[in-house]
Amino acid sequence: MELVPALEKMDKILIYIYFNREVSQVEIVKNLNISRATAFRILHTLVELNYLSITNKKYSLGDKFYLFLKNDIKDNFVLLKEVTYPYLEKLSLKFKETFKLSILDNDKVRTLCLVESSDLNKVSFSDKAIYPIHAGAASKLLICQLPEYKLKLLIDNGLPKYTKNTITDPEVLRKELNKIRYSRISFDNMEHSENIKAVAIPILDKNNRIVAAISCPCFSEKLNEERENEIAKEMKKYAEKIREKLYLAEDNLRK
Repeated sequence: MELVPALEKMDKILIYIYFNREVSQVEIVKNLNISRATAFRILHTLVELNYLSITNKKYSLGDKFYLFLKNDIKDNFVLLKEVTYPYLEKLSLKFKETFKLSILDNDKVRTLCLVESSDLNKVSFSDKAIYPIHAGAASKLLICQLPEYKLKLLIDNGLPKYTKNTITDPEVLRKELNKIRYSRISFDNMEHSENIKAVAIPILDKNNRIVAAISCPCFSEKLNEERENEIAKEMKKYAEKIREKLYLAEDNLRK
């Protein structure tokens, strides 16, 4: 049975955008050998149906595409990763530091994605790394809004010491979390790794609950107070943009 030509071209376009993240119509025409008129019609249709989105004449995968992908691979964080990743890239390019996105996964903190610094002298992590709940800027941020009974369960599992600065006293940790809950910013003063400091900012849902954290780990000598404040200010700006895009995505998926 012959394939429908228009659907075949649409399939090529979606696969090309999936692997290249953001592409222009010119790139699609040139690299996929599709006429301008055909490419325009397909792209316009996919945007209208919310399978693609367009920003500054660049096409990327849209919310409806990730709805199906999410259901297929049972990953509740696909949309979060895709929305956040471009902002991590912008932060990394501006500050030449590593930026990562983390979520709370039961009794540990999991990295969903990261963008490493282009600098040769950089903090390097795996994008599948996991971290303890009490040591690290993102970790403390992600547990600061937990109900007391959940927090107690995590603390009762133990607070291992990683460095001389690791918080291992439950009451000291609770005071730290209370401060973070009100300030909406978290710091790591070499609590998980020697000579590594970090700052983390939350991504909030519509009810102002923390659903994820973006953080910037740096070598301690590079993160003075002035630079820390500068990075935190920019991270807050992008965290709000991420929140707005997630709102929009949720609204579109309900239509």
